[in-house]
Amino acid sequence: MTSQYQDPGQSSWEGGGDVGPSMRMALPPITPMVKRLMLINAGVFAVYFTLYLSSPPAAKGVVPWLGLDPRMWAENFPLLPIWQVFSYAFLHSTSDFMHLLFNMLLLYFFGTMLESILGSKRFLTLFLGAALCGALFHLLGEWILADPMRPVIGASGAVLGVLVAAAVLRPDTVVFLFFFPVRLRWLATGIVVIDAMNLLIELREGHAGIVAHHVHLGGALYGFMAARQGWVNWDPIERWRQRQRAGQQVRRQADQERLDGLLEKIHSEGLGSLSPEEKEFLRQVSRRG
Repeated sequence: MTSQYQDPGQSSWEGGGDVGPSMRMALPPITPMVKRLMLINAGVFAVYFTLYLSSPPAAKGVVPWLGLDPRMWAENFPLLPIWQVFSYAFLHSTSDFMHLLFNMLLLYFFGTMLESILGSKRFLTLFLGAALCGALFHLLGEWILADPMRPVIGASGAVLGVLVAAAVLRPDTVVFLFFFPVRLRWLATGIVVIDAMNLLIELREGHAGIVAHHVHLGGALYGFMAARQGWVNWDPIERWRQRQRAGQQVRRQADQERLDGLLEKIHSEGLGSLSPEEKEFLRQVSRRG
């Protein structure tokens, strides 16, 4: 699956005109955060696969711990395994290598596209938000459907959130699906519809299959809402830094006002009029200055 575009001056992800002779296939250069996420997923898989080969019982215990396990949430309330709502998205099946490969291919193509639009920090926020929303959908879905409740692993929900967000922001970008050109909006719509139909079948039959479609749909919903409502522009790290800078500015202003008051007091009443606390404040200001 590759991107194609018309105008050589545009980014390879910003095309979207009619398919014509001037269009060409192009592999996008990998972006920093996508590269990090792919390396983390590959590293976790390598460790997990090595453990699986050397000690299958130990490997079997990894999934209920790092996967998203509704049974642990039900049995350990209120000491919930909160980390699972993110850690499950970095763990993939050792019995099906295509599980990891397919997710990483989608992350490469559509994550690179989205990161080039949003920047690394906002892209990571969306990826983790989609993983979180998919996790919440899984917990709710398993409690309603399954007996026994199954853990889930894999980045599919987060990746589908990335794909859907990219489709909302660049709906007319054309990609190749098995050598056939498809506009991104229709590719995303088709995947979501298939997941929704499979989920309806599970609801009708009263039991869940091996694919956690509600995780996919939760991630897709978050990606859609984040792109449509502008949540993708939210940068929590930058917001935190802004609050830190604002707080420092307020403290500096308060210190300056207090210092001015103390200097005026010294001028009118002398240094001996200061309390020990006020003298300590002056020493601190002197050391900072």
